[in-house]
Amino acid sequence: MKIAFDPGKDVADAIEAGLTAFNVRTMGAPDWIPVQVSVRGDDSAVIGGITARVFLDTLYVSTVWIDDSLRGLGHGRAMLEMAEAEGRRLGATHAWLYTASWQARPFYEAMGYSCFGEMAFGGGKYRRHFMRKDL
Repeated sequence: MKIAFDPGKDVADAIEAGLTAFNVRTMGAPDWIPVQVSVRGDDSAVIGGITARVFLDTLYVSTVWIDDSLRGLGHGRAMLEMAEAEGRRLGATHAWLYTASWQARPFYEAMGYSCFGEMAFGGGKYRRHFMRKDL
């Protein structure tokens, strides 16, 4: 047996697969279901989107991004509403995410999310805000 730093996608995939198999054995639950929403320009380039996943009754929103030129035009709201609707369709009763202090906490609060925890990072210069919403 050897314990060491071991970067690489194959290692990350093996660790994820191991945990997924354990969860399925323990809880009888399926693996998480991906939810992705994109905004594409006229040239089909991705200029915004959301990556999320549903596991059991929870939608975890991992990434929300929209090109700077499109901010404030309602695309973020439309994307998040689509992701939440798909989460509900897949059985999620609540959603959670985290955002950093320089990102979009006011946006998520306007979308009905509330902060349930915070954590300092970057030597105390920044904060991570953990947020949730009932679906």
